[in-house]
This record gives sequence, C-alpha cells and structure tokens, in this order.
Amino acid sequence: MERQTGRKIEALEPPNPFPKLLSHVWSAFITLSSRRTSGFNGPDPITFQQILSWKELTNTPTEAWEIEAIIQLDSEYLRVANG
Repeated sequence: MERQTGRKIEALEPPNPFPKLLSHVWSAFITLSSRRTSGFNGPDPITFQQILSWKELTNTPTEAWEIEAIIQLDSEYLRVANG
C-alpha cells in the first residue's frame, strides 16, 4: 500500500516487531502448514508424525517447547480457519 500510495498506513503496521528468537518456530510452522492436508471440514491439524518427519528430513534439532509452540500455532490457525 505504501509503495502504491506513497503514504504509510499506520493501521497496517504490525503492532509489535516479530521476536527474532521465535522466527525458527514460525518458519517451521509455515513449512509444515503449507504441506497440510484438508478434508470436508477444512484444513486438518498438523500431526506429531508430520513434525517428526519434517524434523528428521531436515535434520533440525527441535526441543519440546518448540514442538508445543508449533502445535499451539496450529491450533490457533485451525480456530481461525474453521471460524
């Protein structure tokens, strides 16, 4: 919008900067989410098996809190998507 109008729209600015310490968790969620399946009721949840497969295939060391954060992000995504 700013590029097209030449004006910065304050309402479109993120309220807080994204925490860099969590960027790898967000990136993992986006990668997993982009490969999710869908059913008749909308998007399916990301499974622990999918997380394990991603972790092994990408050789990404992952701690329990990071997996829990991915699951929580997914729960919020599904809540919004299934409205």
